[in-house]
Amino acid sequence: MQRSIERNRSAPFFLGIFLYALAFLFGAPAAYFPFAFFLLLSLGALLVLLLHNALTSRWGVPLEPYLYPLARLLPLMGLLGLPFFLFLPEFFPWARPGANLDPILAHRSGYLNAPFMLLRYVVFFALFAWVLLKLKPGEHRSEVGAWGLPLVFAAATFLSYDLFMALEAHFYSASFGAILLLSAALLALSVAVALAARKGNAALMGQAQNHTNLLLALSIIWIYVEATTLIIIWGADLAHEVEFYLRRLEGPWGTVATLWAVGGFFLPFLYLLTNLPKREARYLLPVALWIPLFRLLHLAWYVLPALGRGVGVGEVVGFLGLALLFLSRLRAD
Repeated sequence: MQRSIERNRSAPFFLGIFLYALAFLFGAPAAYFPFAFFLLLSLGALLVLLLHNALTSRWGVPLEPYLYPLARLLPLMGLLGLPFFLFLPEFFPWARPGANLDPILAHRSGYLNAPFMLLRYVVFFALFAWVLLKLKPGEHRSEVGAWGLPLVFAAATFLSYDLFMALEAHFYSASFGAILLLSAALLALSVAVALAARKGNAALMGQAQNHTNLLLALSIIWIYVEATTLIIIWGADLAHEVEFYLRRLEGPWGTVATLWAVGGFFLPFLYLLTNLPKREARYLLPVALWIPLFRLLHLAWYVLPALGRGVGVGEVVGFLGLALLFLSRLRAD
């Protein structure tokens, strides 16, 4: 009986791995966007957990049963990202033949090269795994949160430079990592709040107001960094930086930008200002489910134009595979 239960629990996990591997048959770039989304979900969960521990908060207690399983998938996401190192020229301009003929890429070659990138990748995920070992559900580890939060944020910032900003040949922004990590924290927080809120007010332990306020605060900080980055780059009018936004404001990507700006910030912002989600889980649940959908759009706007792709069958298969994998871990914990 016990063995059959374990098989039932592990079946979605292995099916998820299979579907993720299947996505590579549509080309390695097809699997990259799903990988990016779930990697940021795990990173965001770790960042929120560290904030919870550093503040010895009460609002994080009802979210721990969901944040810990999400964060513990980080080492696995590190392993699932290793196959992309076999296809570096398909992703990164610096890895393509003739890259040294480009003066900007040649200047960056001391940092952006395959051996050093792989070394950084391994070190970053080893750091994430080590920090996770220092945390324990049901306990406040304020000292771990105090040094772990800035350390993980710094490492994750450089990881986002390596995996996502380097997809562009010439673009550079010091706030790029902060934008993606704030979005990741907002994503993980909203997913955890949604999972808790679906069980009703009792599961939130009277913290609905704090959850609402935290979602609101993270949304404001994220849009502030996003908007100021755009204003600074647009005002500087440097061709190698502005082209990043020009590509993403033309055609259908301009519509996607409008959708994530309006649906990802303005609408939830206005709703979170009301008293409804601060009082009842049934009113908090819809906005907590709404936010991840537009985090997905936001990430697609950042990553897919650099890959020269839209959302195809490969991306859907990869996304379903990793979603199954994550759901199986949440149920197991």
